[in-house]
Amino acid sequence: MSEKKVISKNGLIIIGVISVLITLIGIILIALGYNEAFYLNFTLFQAIFTVITNLGDAIVLILVITIFYIVYDKKFAKNLALSLMFSIYVNEFVKSLVKDPRPPANIDYQKEYGVKEASYGFPSGHTQSAVAVWGYIGYEFKDKPKRLVVPILMSIIIFLIAISRVILGVHDLQDVVGGYVIGIIILILFIHLEPIVTPKFNELNLILRILIVVIVSVSLFVLGTLLFPNAGLGLAKNAPLYSDEGSFSVVGGSLLGLGVGYLIENKYVNYTPSELKTSQKLINLAIGIILLMFSYYFIGLIIQGNVFFRFVRFALVGFVLTFVAPFIFTKINRKGS
Repeated sequence: MSEKKVISKNGLIIIGVISVLITLIGIILIALGYNEAFYLNFTLFQAIFTVITNLGDAIVLILVITIFYIVYDKKFAKNLALSLMFSIYVNEFVKSLVKDPRPPANIDYQKEYGVKEASYGFPSGHTQSAVAVWGYIGYEFKDKPKRLVVPILMSIIIFLIAISRVILGVHDLQDVVGGYVIGIIILILFIHLEPIVTPKFNELNLILRILIVVIVSVSLFVLGTLLFPNAGLGLAKNAPLYSDEGSFSVVGGSLLGLGVGYLIENKYVNYTPSELKTSQKLINLAIGIILLMFSYYFIGLIIQGNVFFRFVRFALVGFVLTFVAPFIFTKINRKGS
């Protein structure tokens, strides 16, 4: 959040040292020929790490953001969403540039679980997204309830998600190391730049802020789509509905819906979770998750395939989360008070 201090110098040193060590260990293992050696073709391990890897899936991370938005703090949840979207965008951009194929074991995983991992391998999107979301949560709660307890737990989650991608065979070691390093760089940049950019952005009038959100989101969508028109489309044909992660239409649409909805809601609705009773938060959470899932899947059934329609789909989903749901909450909370 913009009111908070950024990571201390000691904190940056610790993160830097850990990141360098992980990178060096990864490079050494790759050089020794262990790039794909951690793949385990055992049913029990596959089942366990399939559950773990889901903690880096787009739909799970969206649910996490939704929970924080409804019961904790809108500003933090907004920043959490921005951290995720910027990370996904960079990940898709790098993947489309590098065009590194998935490891051969990925085919076995597809046959076993019917999950289509059709995008390129480097860098790992699950790892990078895990750093963006779970890492930012660790930063938010770095001093509570006890110092460094949450960051350590979040670091364990990130590690497990990263290693799960190698164990399942959908990525090799260089993919997850690359995803971790790029994710850390983006996270640190975001943590430092957000408190600088947000106050200046908030000084502008509402119309201008909405216009900036529209221009930025549409520009990111158009730029990515024109440069890499096939990015992320392979997932849409044979994969489950929730698997259309990483494409520029998803990021651009989500940014548009979340940004515009958040600005209008702050001005005209002003939903404030901290002022609510626990029972009200729980009711709102149940309603919010139902609304999110209904809009996510229902709109997905109506609008799919074409990148423009996918842009519209995720813009609508983002608007439902940041404006429609809080508007309903305030009406219900007033009647229940």
